[in-house]
Amino acid sequence: MKANDSSGEAAVFELKGGVLTVMVLYIKEADPDLLYPQLKKKIGPARSFFNNAPLLVDLKEVAEEEQRRLDFLVLTTFLRGLGLVPVGVRAAADAVAQRVLDAGLGVLPPAKLEKTMAVPGKELVEEQVIEATPDPPAAESPSEQPVQEQRPPTKVITQPVRSGQQVVAQDGDLIILSSVNAGAEVVAGGNIHVYGALRGRAMAGVHGNAEARVFCLQCNPELVAVADAYVVNDSLETRVLNRCVMITRGKRGLEFEVLGSFDPHRG
Repeated sequence: MKANDSSGEAAVFELKGGVLTVMVLYIKEADPDLLYPQLKKKIGPARSFFNNAPLLVDLKEVAEEEQRRLDFLVLTTFLRGLGLVPVGVRAAADAVAQRVLDAGLGVLPPAKLEKTMAVPGKELVEEQVIEATPDPPAAESPSEQPVQEQRPPTKVITQPVRSGQQVVAQDGDLIILSSVNAGAEVVAGGNIHVYGALRGRAMAGVHGNAEARVFCLQCNPELVAVADAYVVNDSLETRVLNRCVMITRGKRGLEFEVLGSFDPHRG
């Protein structure tokens, strides 16, 4: 058999870095008697939404001694049983890194740049670079100049978001000047406005912004979420279906305020 000489062959693959949207599971307690029941209770009702979704496990808040209590093969199997696809572990202690690899997961370092956002009941972490304002020269007035934080840009989409498509506004608001079809997904760090029918999935305040809102002219989503609270279609009240709605994060979950009705066929 003649050996292949690849020096003159055209490349059939490329390796490139990229930025992807992926869900992160922040584990705070490694006790399996607490962890697994809560995961099942939280993720189980929305299994159809999470099905085949890649997942990164973050252990930054778990001490090394507690990390040793985790059986990563059991954790991986359990998450896959809920329909998720765990792909790696972030901030794992050196003592458990080999066990993470043995479970078929990648090992990632802790996030380098973080901003902690206060959210009722917990802390969420958002990776973000913050640029400081230079100090004024000493010869000028000692009065401090107010620091103005730049508002993240708003993303505007003019076409329908079709099944299988995902639109992400990583930090700012997302405005859809059309409909979000079933099987489509819209995600925003801020608010989401849908000036049409919302039939797919909409997730606002994904970095933990509990003040975010979702507005839509016709409400009938597969799933809608604000920060850490979500509702699937089967749980929606009849009174909100196909109505103009504002969705907010309340103390006990999502709250739906009907603003009116919209009929696109009426002039």
